[in-house]
Amino acid sequence: MTVEGRGRHRAQRLVGVTILLVMVVLGVMLFSSSFDGDLLPELVEKLPENVDLGLDRVHYSQNENGIESWVLDADRAAYQRKDEELALTGVELTFFNAGRFGDVKLNAAGGILRQKQKLIDLQGDVRILTDTGEQFQSETLQYDYAKRLATTDDPIIMWGHQLTLTGKGMDLDLGRGTLKIRENVHALFVERQTEGEQQ
Repeated sequence: MTVEGRGRHRAQRLVGVTILLVMVVLGVMLFSSSFDGDLLPELVEKLPENVDLGLDRVHYSQNENGIESWVLDADRAAYQRKDEELALTGVELTFFNAGRFGDVKLNAAGGILRQKQKLIDLQGDVRILTDTGEQFQSETLQYDYAKRLATTDDPIIMWGHQLTLTGKGMDLDLGRGTLKIRENVHALFVERQTEGEQQ
């Protein structure tokens, strides 16, 4: 076999091994249809550096001291290895034990999970619902999962028990269970009607 033939044969083998490796990793992820957040870097590390991933129906969980702190589900995710980011579509996040708010559910049209910075940037009809009945809506939201802090600079609206609140900018601390609306705050209190009163 000539030198050129050996080089071509080696390149073909390398391409074949790369394809096989990608298929094995994708197979593990897709057939399980869920994976733990701590496992993702380990799986991706086995891929060649120039390979990114596209996944459907992703389930990502974050554990702290062996206890599940939050769970992310998405209709679709594209992993960009270079930046260690997951670009997400159709996002649902559930945060557990968020202080006085109890469990908190969040939905958004899309977002980016930034593993290096421990941030999740969400955008597009972001909606939050707490166990205690508060609802929030904004166009964007950033969640710092190291600090358990959800923030936005955009206008927000909140509905609560007999209260509708609007403003610009929000800090929602899920660790302490506190809420701060930064500016332009307007509140509307609705008197609760007792049974038998006229509507």
